[in-house]
Amino acid sequence: MLRRYAQTQESSMMSPMDGHALTICLGQAELAALDRSIRDTMPTLTREQALSRIVSAWAEAQPEAGRPETDEGMRPNELNASNDI
Repeated sequence: MLRRYAQTQESSMMSPMDGHALTICLGQAELAALDRSIRDTMPTLTREQALSRIVSAWAEAQPEAGRPETDEGMRPNELNASNDI
């Protein structure tokens, strides 16, 4: 799973200055999986860079994650003379 996310994001990543710093704690199994993914698919990246790519790829794969809500206005059945501008 980590490999798939890592491979989908090669060039469209934010630079570290565009985002926010975040501290996380990973268990031994997760850290070992991250290190294997880095070794196998992105050996030039740091753990921080690899995690950033993995999270970005995951977020892009979510249908509505990270997208601002669209204001579609009022529904036709909500319109009446009191809210007519």
